Amino acid sequence: MRLEDKKIMELRKANGVSQLTLASAIYFDVDKVIKVEKGRASYSNGQLESAKKFFDIEGMPLSEFECDVAKKRLYLMRDLARDSKLDEAKAICEEMANLVNLEPCDDELPLLYRLLEVVVLFDDDTTLDIVEEKLNYLQSRFDDMNTEHRYYFYYLMGFLKIWRRCHEEGLVLCKQALEIHESSDDFALEESDRLRYNIAICYSYLQFPYRAIFCIHKIRELNGMKRINTPGTRLSILLAHNYIRVNELDEAEKLLTNCLVWSKSIKNDLCVGSTLDVFARLHAKKKDWGEAIKCLNQALKYFKEGDRGYFAALYLKIHCMAENKNYAKAKRLLEETSDIYSADEIFLDYFKSLSYYLTVKSRLSIYNDKEVEYIEKVAIPNFIKNHDYFIAIDYYKLLESYYVDKNNKKSLLMSHAIRKIQERCFCHL
Repeated sequence: MRLEDKKIMELRKANGVSQLTLASAIYFDVDKVIKVEKGRASYSNGQLESAKKFFDIEGMPLSEFECDVAKKRLYLMRDLARDSKLDEAKAICEEMANLVNLEPCDDELPLLYRLLEVVVLFDDDTTLDIVEEKLNYLQSRFDDMNTEHRYYFYYLMGFLKIWRRCHEEGLVLCKQALEIHESSDDFALEESDRLRYNIAICYSYLQFPYRAIFCIHKIRELNGMKRINTPGTRLSILLAHNYIRVNELDEAEKLLTNCLVWSKSIKNDLCVGSTLDVFARLHAKKKDWGEAIKCLNQALKYFKEGDRGYFAALYLKIHCMAENKNYAKAKRLLEETSDIYSADEIFLDYFKSLSYYLTVKSRLSIYNDKEVEYIEKVAIPNFIKNHDYFIAIDYYKLLESYYVDKNNKKSLLMSHAIRKIQERCFCHL
């Protein structure tokens, strides 16, 4: 029996359709249906088209050749979505939507469609709930998946976790996807690039800089990602950020200079803003607070107000103003922007902690028991919970200075806490 004839039979049975009903639908005698299902005849092209219309799979693949074409089309949809050509990707997604009606007779394409549909839906924060709902459904179908399906499932679920800021879970899932990729020759090299980039993001957010640097070098050296383009620029910005953390400042500056030239030449606002933000971190590492603030003033113009990048840059700007002893201006900016950051649950706590930081920093010789207790008992544990260990170090250093000024032996506890965090971040090789 031909593959397409077999699939029509399986659809008939799965949908509880009698042979007589199908025969009527394709305008032929029931004997023909019986003969086809016994392998003694085949449906004509016209009869197959009628059957497709009956089962709501018009334009969907049945033969091996049609399936190969459909699979390539799904890959095209995936690539268009990844290249931000969403209108074209969504058009193919809509065109291929009835693939799911083939599930009773096709173990591969319907599931592949459901997975790659998620790639198209990864548009912005507004679609995350829909993405999560679809991935939860796909998780219930995990036992039905082949190796390729499971690769995309781990990849997409990992990406969702990263987007949701659950970087530990995202790291595990991306590593599982990479393990499947490396055990098969069926995946393109760029798939490995994307996975390692996501893994590097996880290590960077979890603040294991050496691990992040290792992953990025793996991409750049093995797969030629030194070229200057948008993905390469994002990779270089991430690398520069981690170079700063490990005090490779000259290398970071070279990368950032190239990134800024490229980003401005193509007018990519997000890359320009991100580069300026990391440039500010470079200046902050050198304790050149004035230059850091100048970079952040520029960076804030390129971020959308209320985005994570905007909040991170605003936080750093106020922090740098405090380090530059511009306490009055820092407090004023903190108050003026409260309506913006108060809408974000995570950053609201960060800016509240920053207000206590400013109070203690601006009057270090005075007893600030309430503020110090908040920093020690609330702010620092919150930063550590969110894997912002380097910010936690800033606050521990403030407390260390505070207790030294008071000749309090708790300063030794603060020094020990700083060393413990440094061992955690820098010894994870």
